[in-house]
Order: sequence, then C-alpha cells, then structure tokens
Amino acid sequence: MSETLGLIAGNRSLPFLWAGRARAAGYRVAAIGFAEETDRRLAGHVDAFELVALGQIGKLIKFFKAHGVRRAVMQGQIRHDQLYADHKPDWRAKWLLTKQALLVRDFRTEAILGSVAKLLSSHGIELQSALWLMDPWLAGQGLLAGPKPDAKVRRDVDFGVKLARELNKLDVGQTVVVRRQSCVAVESIEGTDACIRRAAKLAKRGFTVVKLARPAQDLRFDIPVVGLKTFQTAAKAQAAALVLQAGKTLFLDKGKCLALAERAQLSVLAV
Repeated sequence: MSETLGLIAGNRSLPFLWAGRARAAGYRVAAIGFAEETDRRLAGHVDAFELVALGQIGKLIKFFKAHGVRRAVMQGQIRHDQLYADHKPDWRAKWLLTKQALLVRDFRTEAILGSVAKLLSSHGIELQSALWLMDPWLAGQGLLAGPKPDAKVRRDVDFGVKLARELNKLDVGQTVVVRRQSCVAVESIEGTDACIRRAAKLAKRGFTVVKLARPAQDLRFDIPVVGLKTFQTAAKAQAAALVLQAGKTLFLDKGKCLALAERAQLSVLAV
C-alpha cells in the first residue's frame, strides 16, 4: 500500500499543484482545508479531504492520524489578515498561543507555525519542506526574461537585494521596492501586489522590486511565491526589474509570466 501524505491546504493553486505531483509520484494524499481559505474543488484532486476552521488544530491532527499520515506539507497562502479575524480556537490552539505568550512572546507567523510543526511532530507527523516535489515551479538562476538591466537598474538591484536581506532578518516582509538606491516601499501585512501598487504611487515608474526568502528561511512554510497577478501588477506599474530568490521561490504560471515580462520590457532576475 502506498504512503499517505498529509496536505495542509491554503488558498490559490499551490495545493492543487502539489497534490497532482504527489499522486503522480505514487502517493495518496489526505488534505485538510480551511473553510475561510481553501478552494473546495480540491476534494476532487486528493484521496481524502476535510474542511476545518482556522484554529481547529485538534481536528487537523485527528484527521491525519485517521489516515495514517506521517509526513505532511503546507501549501497555499493563508491571508495574513486572518491573524486578526475573530476565530474560535480549540483547546490545542489556545494552549499553543498561551505557550507562545508565556514562554517566547513571539507571535510572528514563522514562530507560530514553527510551534504548530513541533506539535504535529509530537504526534508523529513531520512537516516537510514546501519545496518537496515542486521542482518544476522553482525559479532558476540569472536573467529569466526581459532586457539586461543597465547600470542604473543594476545598482538598484544590488541595493535592493542588500536591503531585503537585512529587513528579512526582522521578518517584516519579503518584498522591498527601490529606485535610485533609495527605499520606496517595504512589504508588510498587505502582501506583495499591494506593496508594488503603493510604490507606484510614490515612485511612478522605473523602480525595482526585490522579493527574497529570509536568510534562515524555514522551508516548511511562508516561502516566497510569485505568479501572474504579481507580474501583471509590476508590468502595469512600469517597473524596471523584478528580482526573485533562485531555488527558494515558487514560480506559478512561469511561461505566461515570462512572456508578459518580455512584452512589458520587465527585467526578471533570480539571485
């Protein structure tokens, strides 16, 4: 009998892509989704499916145990504004949050998800890298599309990469926008696309967008993801360059994105 892998599914297409890869590799997939986020159609692409509310960690563990899951992944976004929604956590989630408050006092997304991973591990369920089985969607190295950056844009790329790496140590956001070697915008809870739109109001055009993983990125969750919407936003704003993290960024709709970048004269680089 083939191994059953667990899938903790957020929104958008990543859960579908990962489930397809896992099943093609001969695994069964038991997916847990969230009523507030997950596309219900995922049920038709996995072997077992259940919806829970955010904060119902006990149900998640019970579901995985019922299906013999020993390895699981997180795929798909959970919108950061859900952190402030009025959820009703079960006793396990309340215990977890109380532990965060009393012991570490760290409520960053990565810290909370790290505690969830430890709780799963204590029940014999090991959370795996979100990059597992996702090789076709990883960003490569070098200039991926668009014109070769001129000296002015290259200086902005170098400055933006350095800035993003420093800010990412603080877990502020994965994206910075720069122009003329000055910081125009930093991503916060609103997300990459909103950050680019905000930058466009300030810098008008010709700016550089840099989206990088944290230096010590936990590859099990919250890894950088880009897709067609981000490329459309950058192209509409007349950005000069979009810089990604090679090998640590999931790149959805890659062909369409790169074709759009060529048409828009948007330089796309992976560092």
